[in-house]
Amino acid sequence: MSYNNKTEIHIGSEFNELNISDKDSDIDHENCYKPESSPYTLWCEECAPNCIIEGWSSGNNDVDEFIKNTIYDARKDYHDGNDFYPLFLEWVPFDRFEDIKQIGEGGFAKVYSAIWIDGKAKYFKQNNGNWKKREPEPIKVALKKLNESYIISADYSNEIKTLWNVYVNDETYLKFYGITKNPETKEFIMIIELANQGNLRSVLSSDFNKLLWKDKLRFLVGISLDLKKLHQLGCFHKDLHSGNILQNCNEYGKRSVSYVSDFGLSGPSNKKKSDDKIYGVLPYIAPESLNRKPYTLSSDVYSFGVIMTELSSGIPPFYERKHDDILALAICNGIRPEFGKGTPEIYKKLAYRCMNANPDQRPTARELYDVLKFWCDSCEDNIYSQEKCGYKGKEIRNIFNEINKEILNISTSYEKNPDAIYTSRIFTFSNLPKPINSSIITSYLNEEDNKDSQDS
Repeated sequence: MSYNNKTEIHIGSEFNELNISDKDSDIDHENCYKPESSPYTLWCEECAPNCIIEGWSSGNNDVDEFIKNTIYDARKDYHDGNDFYPLFLEWVPFDRFEDIKQIGEGGFAKVYSAIWIDGKAKYFKQNNGNWKKREPEPIKVALKKLNESYIISADYSNEIKTLWNVYVNDETYLKFYGITKNPETKEFIMIIELANQGNLRSVLSSDFNKLLWKDKLRFLVGISLDLKKLHQLGCFHKDLHSGNILQNCNEYGKRSVSYVSDFGLSGPSNKKKSDDKIYGVLPYIAPESLNRKPYTLSSDVYSFGVIMTELSSGIPPFYERKHDDILALAICNGIRPEFGKGTPEIYKKLAYRCMNANPDQRPTARELYDVLKFWCDSCEDNIYSQEKCGYKGKEIRNIFNEINKEILNISTSYEKNPDAIYTSRIFTFSNLPKPINSSIITSYLNEEDNKDSQDS
């Protein structure tokens, strides 16, 4: 694709006014860029702000083309208050960030908070067809640096695109602003909306006894919604765990919302993932993946089930054990994390279905979202008469309200085994047995099967 503009575009004043050349007077620029119209119209190359297309390079042709394509293909708006602006990624020089502080670290990436001096570019169209850029407004953002990403493989370039696709297709998701690069290390960095409450693991560590079951269900609704949308895009997550679930308070600061992050970025960013290696946090990895079977959408659902146990107990799974080949063997033989005291039976059944050793018998992300949304709505709204999976809304509300009494009695203190590691790593296992369910899981699954046969 060529990025050479044939027209002359003048960039003037601190507002970066973008004027259309008289040479193109035959082009109807008033009808350029109407993403909400049917059919929608994109801005033409003459209208695309030249100052964000030309005059820069990331040093990587794939990254350059990806960013420029989001600009030319800006099919949606993002809103800021009552105003709407074209949605695209930006290339941002690293010196436009200040007050950079590390706030997190995973197995293959580090996360920083920073002040973006200029903030997100906001272009708006004037009545005469010209475009203006509003005055810069500094904002606080998260910078995610992929370790050793000075050479980005095609594999990981595609996974960065996954994050963009999720954001573009879900206006409620955390904003993905653009990409920058550390000029000293040459490592690429993603610019993302800062989640103001950290990750789910940190929230459970500090506030577990303050969370009602309706709060936990709301977290699970957010996670299952993101997982459903990711799967609808035909993508796996591959490294779903509580450290990759970000928590962000809404604009009113009253409700914490969960977002799935790190879409498939669990491996080294300069290498393709080889089939004989397994990536992730061991307690969350599906047993078939430990057996080197192909990763499927159901493998993500298994990880979701483990997160359900963690939300019920407030404690990370298998904290007391070494995360090694012995634990991998135990997982294949049917061991699963424990639930917290008083966890409702219907909740356990759903989690055990997710953690079924047979991936073909796990629910889909869509099914999870539908059930959990019904449970959450039942606890928060008056939908007493509605029914799903054999339970009416009033029954669901009573079940979870009753169990709230146990929350203060659940201890979240624990002594972690020094070899229990909750950052993503590379594993290589061999000679593991075919995964099976424990007798406990089998009894729950059989009970569910018997209930289904009676209902039919």
